[in-house]
Amino acid sequence: MPKRFHFQIVTREGVRYDGQVTSVRMRAHDGYFGVLADHAPLIAALQAGELVLTPEGQRLPLYFAAGPGVADIHENEVVALVETAERAEEIDLARAQAAAERARARLAGEQQAEVNTERAVAALERALVRLHLAERLDTHSPT
Repeated sequence: MPKRFHFQIVTREGVRYDGQVTSVRMRAHDGYFGVLADHAPLIAALQAGELVLTPEGQRLPLYFAAGPGVADIHENEVVALVETAERAEEIDLARAQAAAERARARLAGEQQAEVNTERAVAALERALVRLHLAERLDTHSPT
């Protein structure tokens, strides 16, 4: 039986997940990394990406589209403080597509108007993560 540890996902809106897990995978600036029980202490800057966790006693993982943030790992306690965290099942595909198009339009028109390129790129990245996760897990199909 895999060892477990406590994991939380916290956003400005509140706690999105709080429970015992056997593994977590998050995206840092240099790529994805995994966390298992007894991981070395670490503080990592997170980028927008998939956040995948396997709750204790379950075989299938839970998938979140997570925004940028910070992960604090110490003594079998892991906290991911992120801007956004959306369960795959909650992703509104049409809304994510519209957000990606708005961000692309802002980036395409950056020379015609004052556009905060950094914000537009971040918005596009978040939308693309949501789209990729929704399409990969086919959460937008009727059940």
